[in-house]
Amino acid sequence: MARNRDPFTQALASLRDRIHSGALAGGAQVIVQDEAQRLRLSTTPVREALARLSGEGLVERAASGGYVTVRFDAAAARDRWAMHAQYVRIAVELNARALGALRPPAPPFEPDRPIVAADRLFSSLVCSAGNRVLWDAFRTVSGQLDLVRRYETVLFDDLGEEARGLYAAYSEAVTPAFAEAVGRYHDRRMGAAGALAALVFGGAGPPAARTDGEG
Repeated sequence: MARNRDPFTQALASLRDRIHSGALAGGAQVIVQDEAQRLRLSTTPVREALARLSGEGLVERAASGGYVTVRFDAAAARDRWAMHAQYVRIAVELNARALGALRPPAPPFEPDRPIVAADRLFSSLVCSAGNRVLWDAFRTVSGQLDLVRRYETVLFDDLGEEARGLYAAYSEAVTPAFAEAVGRYHDRRMGAAGALAALVFGGAGPPAARTDGEG
């Protein structure tokens, strides 16, 4: 862990990584003192980091007064994929109004990391729309979906082909081609929300060496 980062940033990055990786499973209690000891920090930056993560929807206050990681069920995952799709569509519309036939450049395609490639394409589109409220909402939902996104490699064996299709459709002059690709991408995940949630919280553990989207 970088020593030049302040204690809050260290705690926030570590806790977020542990949640996204599955090291802190859904519904697990987060013990402030234990996390502070693990990070060799005081409890203050850990509490501040948990408060931030609560705002991001990754942890929530427990009845005991502490924090627990959120438990995504099928309905929660499905709803968030639906919102993710809507935010991307809004961004595409805003960009079209501002730029006409022109489009913001797509980020470089990473064929060995299709999950990352697709996420970066969507993030780039939403960011380029120039609407801070839209960007903040998208980033929150996207961060929550990281809890299930890493399991896509277990269910889908064509993620590379799918990501290439998204990039190809985005580069085409005909806008409906990309809109249709975005719809297929999200409909597929909404349909698999139950299976993805079961993988996350069924005790299977995260897929080894594939959490970055390889597949």
